[in-house]
Amino acid sequence: MTDKSGLIMKYFVLKPQGADIYAAASRVAMRAYATHISSENSELRDNLLEWADRERDASLKLGDGEQ
Repeated sequence: MTDKSGLIMKYFVLKPQGADIYAAASRVAMRAYATHISSENSELRDNLLEWADRERDASLKLGDGEQ
């Protein structure tokens, strides 16, 4: 098995822009994070959800097909 200790980081970077599977997964992760922090920071929740929605809408124009 390959040593995966290099994957343990302080931050995880997402790229929600685009029409590929990685961008779609990033948008799903953004929505999950927003839901999780909802009661602590509703403004950040709203900003993340709006951002994910904007990127989803843009990806549909690129032919992603994400619903």
